Formats: sequence, structure tokens, C-alpha cells
Amino acid sequence: MASQHTFSDEGWHELQRAQFWHDEKFHREISRLNTQDRLKHMALHFAKYAGALQDSPNDDRRTGLIVDTFIIAVSTFNILNVAIAEKFQFPALDTNRDFKTRLSIAAGKMAAACEKLDHLEAFPFREVITNQTAEILASVLKESEQIDLDLRSAVASRLQEVKSKALFYADLIV
Repeated sequence: MASQHTFSDEGWHELQRAQFWHDEKFHREISRLNTQDRLKHMALHFAKYAGALQDSPNDDRRTGLIVDTFIIAVSTFNILNVAIAEKFQFPALDTNRDFKTRLSIAAGKMAAACEKLDHLEAFPFREVITNQTAEILASVLKESEQIDLDLRSAVASRLQEVKSKALFYADLIV
């Protein structure tokens, strides 16, 4: 059964490192954006997944959305330069809300922080984005545990699917 305890400190570090290299090799158009634009891009991903979950996806699509949400959360922590294992405490989740509701709320708060950053408002955008990413990651871990989803293998499979679509895939896997 998957849970936040499935990943050791070393496992989290390796996961973040693998995601960093994946993003550098296979999502160069995003990894070369400035930090603010990268964070907005991640907020858009979370909003996209939240909307898709509201649209009553079948089980396979729902599982895919959970996996993609996990991947984007790890990538967001990388953008924020936050080591999940070393510097992070998972928040207590509101158990009265389901995964799609928690994701929708967190994505909305993250989008609001990005919007306030655009206006240069006095607002703790980094703290809010970090906390909402933590909320999202904790929600994914809880949901994956409830549906008995092996995140390690699901993430590896999903990233391989993305990699194989790259024009220079064979050259980039070296």
C-alpha cells in the first residue's frame, strides 16, 4: 500500500532528482522559463487536473490524473528549491473533503498567489504556493493509499510514456 511513508528520505531525494532531469530533458520549454512563469505553469496544471476530476472521469483516467498531480507537485517543489524529505512537514488534511475538492481549493489558492505576484501585491506568495503544493502532495499520497495505487511504478510508467514521445528520445536517454 502506498503512503507518504513509502518514500524514505533518500527515496524522496531520488524522486526529486529524477523529476529534475526529466523536466530538463523533456520539458525544456518550461524549464527555461523564469521562476514566476514556471510556477504559473504548474498552477495551470493543477487547475486543469482539478477540472478534469470534476468531470467524472472513468477509473483509469482518474488514476492518471492522480499520478500526473503527484508528478507536478514534485516538479513544483523542485522549482521552489524545497527538498521534500529534509525541509518539509506534510499538513493534516481536512478529512471532510475528498481529493478533488482539496485539489480544487489548493489550485485556486495557488492561482490567486500567482495572480497577486503579477500585481506585485504585498502577499506571501512563496509561502502560499509551497503550502498549497504540500496540501496537494499530501492529498495525492492519501488518495493513492486509499485506492492502493503504487505511485513508484505509476510515475515511472507515466514518465516513460512522456519521454517516448520526444523527437530525440533515443539521444536523450543517455
